[in-house]
Amino acid sequence: MKISSALRRPRPGIRAFSLVEVVLALGICVFVLVIILGLYSTGLRVNRESENQIQEADLASLIIASRRAAPTNTSQLAIPASSLTNAFTNAYAGGAQLTNFVGSDGLLTNAANAVYLVSCRAGTNAMTGPNIAQVYLMLSSPAQGNPAAVSSDHYEVTTYIPFH
Repeated sequence: MKISSALRRPRPGIRAFSLVEVVLALGICVFVLVIILGLYSTGLRVNRESENQIQEADLASLIIASRRAAPTNTSQLAIPASSLTNAFTNAYAGGAQLTNFVGSDGLLTNAANAVYLVSCRAGTNAMTGPNIAQVYLMLSSPAQGNPAAVSSDHYEVTTYIPFH
């Protein structure tokens, strides 16, 4: 009876991997893959947060530039024109309403069309004098969320707008 060459025992000089070595190598590969996948998901989350911050910064710049370009315009800009000439305080509804809703165009809107929740404090003070308004702007997302909540995302900026 002839034994097939595949079933023969290897010669003493030929080395082969044992089952323990193969299992150990596979275990190391799986461990490394789990770490890489964990880093990949973290990278995607950080990338998404970075994109949101860039969008918030761009929208805040748009809102501020719109008000700087037309400091007396009474349209639905997120920084009310009347708040620039008053003492530094909450810009919405005479101080009673702390937040408002803003769309992607930088204009005030309703909650259904809102992209961000906006808080604004504006006005003159002793440091700025009567012709320059200090403006504090905070954009929060999601728009329907509570701006004080830990999970919401904030972008805050303080700037000065001349109006005379």
